[in-house]
Amino acid sequence: MAKVLDIKDLYVSFDTYAGEVQAVRGVSYSVDEGEVLAVVGESGCGKSVTAQTIMKLNPMPPARIKSGSLTLGDIDIINTPEDDMQKIRGKEVSMIFQDPMTCLNPTMKVGKQIVEAIVHHQRLSKEEAHAKAIEMLEKVQIPNAEERANQYPHEFSGGMRQRAMIAMALSCNPKLLIADEPTTALDVTIQAQIIDLLANIRDELNTAIVLITHDLGVVASLADKIAVMYAGKVVETGSADDIFYNASHPYTVALLNSLPKHDTNKSDKLQSIPGTPPDLLDPPKGCAFASRCEKCMKICRHKQPPVFKLNDGHEAACWLLHKDCPKEGGKS
Repeated sequence: MAKVLDIKDLYVSFDTYAGEVQAVRGVSYSVDEGEVLAVVGESGCGKSVTAQTIMKLNPMPPARIKSGSLTLGDIDIINTPEDDMQKIRGKEVSMIFQDPMTCLNPTMKVGKQIVEAIVHHQRLSKEEAHAKAIEMLEKVQIPNAEERANQYPHEFSGGMRQRAMIAMALSCNPKLLIADEPTTALDVTIQAQIIDLLANIRDELNTAIVLITHDLGVVASLADKIAVMYAGKVVETGSADDIFYNASHPYTVALLNSLPKHDTNKSDKLQSIPGTPPDLLDPPKGCAFASRCEKCMKICRHKQPPVFKLNDGHEAACWLLHKDCPKEGGKS
């Protein structure tokens, strides 16, 4: 299966008045054709910065790609100039943002906005582009697509606006679709519909998808692979089964434990992760999760853990997985 996206040891920082914010610190992951990779973690862990770097949407300055490699198919994104990136965005890779109301132009009809994207990247007449826009709105299951294309974004519900954004993102048949928390602003029922829609897109078009979210529960039925990020690093990667049934990093375990369970008594409280993430102006020398980890050992505070391979495709960066580590770590 062809590899669509390959990120290796990527470092991205922001130069601010307070100093260098090390937002992404050595991130590596890849996505194959027709595969869904879910990137999960708390707000501020570097999920969106990494995704926006794929499309070079982070303003530079203050953003700065310090090192690493990032290839989209055979395109070296890091060394691609802005003029060429404008041709790549939308055609090779598209992005669905968290709040469609802030991304759609409120003064333009929805259909016209999709037509503009099609005309920009494809050699089609406006009539052909309009027909393609209607086809895309139908594909994302918007009823009365031709009528809806002549309406403005404020006339759409939240779920329909998100579907319109997906239609626009898919209008030029990109190889990679990045969905940056596409369900956060929607109610639970509409969330499920959007996730089902993304699954249908993957199955019908064989599109590679990077789904960014802070909620592991959202990706349970969709993701083929999951990358768990914390403080600018990927701390665990694996298949959905690996993460849900054999989580090995304490942070991943804590995320799973914070999800509500069907067999939980009404009187039981949801578990939370104590403490706060570290300040990436001055990241800790050791494991970034050490101060919040119940199994923290002395080495965790002073030395970064390497990535340990657990099985084919399942890896985690935690000293507890070292062959010389006792079966149970302890607070030090």
